[in-house]
Amino acid sequence: MKVVFCLDDKPQYLLLLKGAVRSLRQIYGSRASCLAVYGGDSREVIKGIETEDIPLARHKPLLNRENMAPCTHRVMGAFLKLELSLLPELANDEFVLYCDTDVFFNRPIDGLEEIKPAYLGMAREQTAVFYPEHESFSYTHMGKEYTVPMPFPIWTYNSGVVLFNLGRLRSRGYIHNFLDFCWQVSDRIGNFDQSMLNYFFGKQVTKLSPLYNCPPYMPNSKEEGVIVHFHGPKPWDIHAPLWKDLRIGHFDYFRNRWLELMGPEELEQVKEMEEVQRKQHNQG
Repeated sequence: MKVVFCLDDKPQYLLLLKGAVRSLRQIYGSRASCLAVYGGDSREVIKGIETEDIPLARHKPLLNRENMAPCTHRVMGAFLKLELSLLPELANDEFVLYCDTDVFFNRPIDGLEEIKPAYLGMAREQTAVFYPEHESFSYTHMGKEYTVPMPFPIWTYNSGVVLFNLGRLRSRGYIHNFLDFCWQVSDRIGNFDQSMLNYFFGKQVTKLSPLYNCPPYMPNSKEEGVIVHFHGPKPWDIHAPLWKDLRIGHFDYFRNRWLELMGPEELEQVKEMEEVQRKQHNQG
């Protein structure tokens, strides 16, 4: 199964992408099938992806700064995953596995080949229940008005790992219906891309095992986790007080495994980010 990653111009995401792909290739070698989707124009990012020998898809997003609410602009890269069914590079793929760049492949993902979600599959969010601020969302598509009701509260699925049925999303223009919903409610949505997927697809989401989106703070992540997701603290977030409660369990173990995949220049980049955090922590 092809694994798809999306990223924007933030340098740390390129570093995370390298770690994710290298961990995947440790398991599958040259058989690892992956694709990086990039919506920007940075030569540095493009060169970094090409140097890593990762297939690249350039995409001009339909969800962009012109039609999305200002509150979403700082995380525009997160919405690229919502448009995968539009990519020519994935036209022959019925099912693909999307992963955030901050993942580590701990075990083979072959079990996902047997899962055929109607639209998409995700694992449950591990942190907290989410309370939507609105009872429903209304939007229009092709001149017709639709209303999506909200459950209260909702224990959402985490969009860091998504098994997409691209064939189903492409059929009958369904993806354009979904994207119309996204941009029209972007000023009222709570958790950006994750909320959009949860609210629109609702009970049609196929529940994946938590082992396919397993934070390192979970007790079974080391022995059983298939895809370990640095949900919250990234490998360099060792000083930030914000993530103190999540730097537990096997965080240090997976952080060290991730660091082992980095080269000398990349380790220097990690140290620089750690030092910035340390100074901010001391000043605070």
